Amino acid sequence: MGFISDADKETIRNHFADSLSGDVEIVMFTERESPIIIPGKQPCETCAPTQEILEEVTSLSDKLKLTVHEMSMAKEQAFALGINRVPAFVVEGAARGRVRFFGIPSGYEFSALIADLVDISNGSTDLSEATREYLSALTEDVNIKVFTTPN
Repeated sequence: MGFISDADKETIRNHFADSLSGDVEIVMFTERESPIIIPGKQPCETCAPTQEILEEVTSLSDKLKLTVHEMSMAKEQAFALGINRVPAFVVEGAARGRVRFFGIPSGYEFSALIADLVDISNGSTDLSEATREYLSALTEDVNIKVFTTPN
């Protein structure tokens, strides 16, 4: 049984059909479950469910592609994308730059993921002109962090 109900899948599928214009790639970094317990190292409890959610979402449109990497096997690629913990994924498409997610996109973050996929596919956002002007005047990179708790 998946995380997304059949009714919600149909709603999202229709939303994607109406809203996605370009291709979007999601690059996920995960850690596989190990039968070996390593002292001092906690297993990733949200890696598998995060991958399952992303697989469900990407199955709803042929414009979405998911690539999954084992963190220990793709350290250089992860480093280049600013990934230093799991689960994490990067969303890239027509828009400049990329969006990085750390943790599981559940609860309110699920709707943010869907909205980000649409924005990145179209290469635009619904930001006001005043906000765009303010952001274009920034002279340094901005790192926005949103902390959530899974429900």
